[in-house]
Amino acid sequence: MIDIEFRKGLKKTTVKIYDNIDQMPIERFNKANKYWMLHDNIGSVPADFDANHYNKLTLLAGDKNKCIAELNNFRILVFNIQNEINVEHKSFACLVHSVNGVEQDDLSENALDVLLKSLSDKGLTQEVLKKKLAPSVKESMRT
Repeated sequence: MIDIEFRKGLKKTTVKIYDNIDQMPIERFNKANKYWMLHDNIGSVPADFDANHYNKLTLLAGDKNKCIAELNNFRILVFNIQNEINVEHKSFACLVHSVNGVEQDDLSENALDVLLKSLSDKGLTQEVLKKKLAPSVKESMRT
């Protein structure tokens, strides 16, 4: 496991996360894997339209069924953005073992949302995630 530390004012928060799939309980891995798959195929932010959908749509222009499937994926991305659902952040929440020593074992949708809100309120930012959760950690979790 690895520790991610960040501060908001004088309060320091330590988040312990799984950094190896062999450490993760099966249910937690399955939930994280679901969100990774959604992020990889659909996306989480508006920039993912260009990265995931626009090019595919132009390549699939001659295949009506595949175009419709890709437009449905884009529709899900827009729905998620409008409803403030970021599947990449949810996959991160599945990696969280504990916050300040308190284990996080509820993997329900609501509990993951509450955990993300709590971490955001404590000062966790996208910048911290990018720096502390290196791509090599993400990739080792997917293999």
